Amino acid sequence: MSIVTSNLFGQLKSNNIKTINGKKYYLHKVEKKQTLYSISKLYTVDLEVIYNLNPELKSGVKAEQEIIIPIADNKLNNIESENVNLTPQAIDTLKFITHKALKSETLYSICKKFNISEEEINELNPLLRTGLKEGQLLILGKKNKTSDNKKNSLILNTSKINIIDSVTINKIIKTKKTDYKIALVLPFKLDETLNIDVENLAKSNNNFPLSSELAIDFYLGFKKAINYIVSEEFKINIELFDISDNDSLKLKELEKNTSFKELDFIFGPFFAGGFKSISKKAKEFYIPIISPTTQQNKILHDNIYTSKTNPSQYSLIESLADYCIDSLKNINTNILLTTISDKDKKETDFVNAFKIRYNEKLKLLGKTKDSLHLVKGITGIKNSYLSNKNNIIVFFSNKKIFVSDFINQIALLSNNKNIVLCGLQSTTFFDNLDQNYLNQMSYTFPFQYDLSSINNKNDNKIIASYIEEQGTFPSENYFIGYDIATYYLKHLRDDGPEFIHQLDKLPSVSNYIRFNFFRPDSTTGFDNRGSYIFKYNNYELIKTGWK
Repeated sequence: MSIVTSNLFGQLKSNNIKTINGKKYYLHKVEKKQTLYSISKLYTVDLEVIYNLNPELKSGVKAEQEIIIPIADNKLNNIESENVNLTPQAIDTLKFITHKALKSETLYSICKKFNISEEEINELNPLLRTGLKEGQLLILGKKNKTSDNKKNSLILNTSKINIIDSVTINKIIKTKKTDYKIALVLPFKLDETLNIDVENLAKSNNNFPLSSELAIDFYLGFKKAINYIVSEEFKINIELFDISDNDSLKLKELEKNTSFKELDFIFGPFFAGGFKSISKKAKEFYIPIISPTTQQNKILHDNIYTSKTNPSQYSLIESLADYCIDSLKNINTNILLTTISDKDKKETDFVNAFKIRYNEKLKLLGKTKDSLHLVKGITGIKNSYLSNKNNIIVFFSNKKIFVSDFINQIALLSNNKNIVLCGLQSTTFFDNLDQNYLNQMSYTFPFQYDLSSINNKNDNKIIASYIEEQGTFPSENYFIGYDIATYYLKHLRDDGPEFIHQLDKLPSVSNYIRFNFFRPDSTTGFDNRGSYIFKYNNYELIKTGWK
């Protein structure tokens, strides 16, 4: 399998020029194995510009697909304001007044705060076309060092402005090559499992150690993906490290290993503690390191070489808020955000996260009327329930007894079928809960993996392959390993190591995981916020079409 097509020296710009609304564009036909990233490099155009002009690309690019690319002198790609077409980490804060967008801020509130018009801030920050993101570094104007240089400058009261200079980041771009060394740090626990008497284990009806089983399945999925990707021009050498999260001695041994600095990528460890330790050492040698399972975002702090593929619970809750607005909210909808227990801090935090995201998105859509009602417990539901509307009831408690009683009482209200219940996926596993109620109220929840993709055992070659080799059905870690290897290694093959700094520009939907990375600011790693929304319908779990 050749990777020549991703090399810019093997690609030519299109000769097909098209005029649209008085502006000239290249009409480019995507070649086989060509990525948007390589196209953006070929034409020297930012990926965001290509996405804006070709919104259908958000769902993926296909060979032979025709897309439009702005010609270099086009204003879409040649904004006159000095330096403002650069990405946030490239902003020269010695020249510009900057502000980092806070979680609850909107473009409107920032404009009011700093007395700048939306037209001015959009001109200075072209990336705002794709929407304001938390942590985004915005240019508010030039710093007036001399009185005779006032072009494109704003007269601002800098004493009231929160000026945040960009951090100097030593971003090293390694050369593209054909042979890579990759480490998998997984809790195989071979010193324990090799001594297990499998026959006695079966007789006693006990299970194989869970962490070892998950590690083995992750490795098998990862290896299966590599088999499909490698070729004479792209080779992967895997080094396995059998390290548990609490094995500090083995972690230290790995960090001191003389071959550590020769690694090109590290996948693992599974858990936050071990990952934090190894990622600190990996940062010294500019080695990208990927966390496959932890949901904790703090592991990404102050390390641009980190990324994690498992969305946090807060990201999932925000996706549910987006779904409620995109797919459930209409003029005949009554949305009730419910707190079951005031004393549960985690539930309160989840409720607040949903509320902030919901209201923020309404503002972004230009809708000022808030249809979200905050209520407490079953009493609040009964007082706010409207029989002539579709009632969307959202709750985030994980306390089994409270949730079971809550849903039982809500079900009594839903005889006329105008209630949709939304919450966490964990609720579906409560053994004291009548599953009929979840079906009756079309229970809807976000989840980080595509549960429906593994149900069709007969139409999935990687499942069939596993069953043939192992004689049983794989755990979810098999699919996680397969998808993570496919996503990262294909980009490594096609684009080289530089892709690791562009993950938020490379969305992708795979067998089990939706990759939709977000970077809080220019000093952190990437958090995957891709998720799916599922609902119960006719006693089946259905994946919605929401993205």
